[in-house]
This record gives sequence, structure tokens and C-alpha cells, in this order.
Amino acid sequence: MAKIFINYRTGDGGRAPELVDERLVDVFGEENVFRDRRSMRPGTDFPDHLRRELESCIVFLSLIGPHWLDIRDEETGMRRLDVPKDYVHDEIATALALHKVVIPVLLDSELPKAKKLPPALVGLADRQVQPLREGYAHHDLSTLIDVVQEYVPAKKAAKKAARTPEKKPGKKRDKERGTERKRETDGAFANAKITRSAVGYDPVYNEHAELRDGNGKGRRPA
Repeated sequence: MAKIFINYRTGDGGRAPELVDERLVDVFGEENVFRDRRSMRPGTDFPDHLRRELESCIVFLSLIGPHWLDIRDEETGMRRLDVPKDYVHDEIATALALHKVVIPVLLDSELPKAKKLPPALVGLADRQVQPLREGYAHHDLSTLIDVVQEYVPAKKAAKKAARTPEKKPGKKRDKERGTERKRETDGAFANAKITRSAVGYDPVYNEHAELRDGNGKGRRPA
């Protein structure tokens, strides 16, 4: 059973669930991250398996997009959160009842006020949030991983990579590189006039622009 459970609403937040899943799997291992579309094989007893995953997890991530609160059911016109047996609602309610570490992950959105939430989800409004912004996905995902690591250890390979310092060249190699640099510089001054200019750089994190797009539908009716 996985230690990290990803809860999300299909169609709300684009590809954010997949991106979060991919990064968490890289750090904690596939066996420690549960996302229904990837983790459940055809023929799995959905409710029973979900219950067991919820009981065993340590960290529960509730991904909340811009339309999370108000998405409506096509048949009844009710908010999906108010529809009986709504998986998103029931997963969050169960995690809160089991006193899991529930982290609302805000996908360019705000945490709903308690008065707007169904009774069983009111406790969600009291949880400290973690933003996941479209333009800063790389930075925010790294912060999210740091938070999760306070409760779930990273897999050994990830730990080793994080702790292994870059090997520094020896003194001999430093001397050789210094000589090479001097030759290159001398040659440059001999053949061209060197000018200096200051170049600005705006470090915008846009590695995951696909967070804007993608409306893939999940297997569950959520």
C-alpha cells in the first residue's frame, strides 16, 4: 500500500495530477504513490481498494483547481461535491476522519471557505495549503516534495543523488584549466576588442506550461 494518496477532480487543473504524480514517483517510488488511473489495474474492486489505500496512506494530497468547488453534475445539476457517493468528496472525508496529514494543493486557486464546503469536508478549510502555480510549477513542486519528505522518506536512489556532492578537480587539473583559460583569453584580446554588457534575466519557471491544457478524463466518475 502507498504512503502518499493523490486526490483530484478529473477535468479540473489540466495535467496537474499527472505532473504531481510523476515528480512524487521519481522521489518516493511508484509503490509509495497512489493515483487511481496509474495505480489500479482493470478489474480492481474500486471502493474496496480505495478504502485500503486511504487507511494505509500517511499523506493525503487534495488537488484543488479553479473550478473544484462549483463543478456540476450533468444529470442532477447539483455540485459534484454534494452528489451522493462522489469519489472526491468521499476520499477527502475519509482522510479527515482517519486523521491523515491532509494537504490542500492549490492549482492557481484559493482554499474554499468552510461555509461553502459540505459538512464532512469542513475540516479541509483548516489545513495549511501548498500552492502549485502555473508559472512556477518547478519551484512549487520542489517545495511540495520537501514538505512530503517530512512524513515519508525518499527512496534510496533519490537520497543518494541529493547527498552526493559534485567531485572537484584536483590541483593539477585546476592548474591545467587555468592555463587553458589564460590562452583563450590572451587570444581573444589579440584578435578582437572585448566589450562588456549587462544582460538581464527573468527566472520564470515555465517548465510545465501544460498545466494550462489537457482535459484527459479519468476512469473514475469524478
